[in-house]
Amino acid sequence: MKRIHFVLLAVSCAVGVLAISTADIDMFPIARVTLGLLIVFIVPGFALVSAILPKRQFSPGEYVLSTLGASLALSATAAVALGAAPVGLSKLSISVALGCCTLLFSITAVVRARVHKAPRGTSEDTSN
Repeated sequence: MKRIHFVLLAVSCAVGVLAISTADIDMFPIARVTLGLLIVFIVPGFALVSAILPKRQFSPGEYVLSTLGASLALSATAAVALGAAPVGLSKLSISVALGCCTLLFSITAVVRARVHKAPRGTSEDTSN
């Protein structure tokens, strides 16, 4: 996994923590909309796709589309599950659910990338 991918996973962790910590705080409308769009449309899907496929197997366009699709699927699933749960669907509950999913998937992606890293000297190592 490339260094930029690790940086993006760290940013997704930060967005997840930010979504959890600021879910019940009044912010500027621009910040709230930006964070909401990130946590619903981009960040959880990126973390999930990175966790499922530790090696980059898609073209950049396919990666963006799979990220968007996975984020929308996660958001819809979380909304339905929270709507049926006794907790109920609210701004706080959906932010916490999507933020926790993002953290879980980001940490899983980093761990899987470290575990599946090819040892030096194999045919996959092209740095020589």
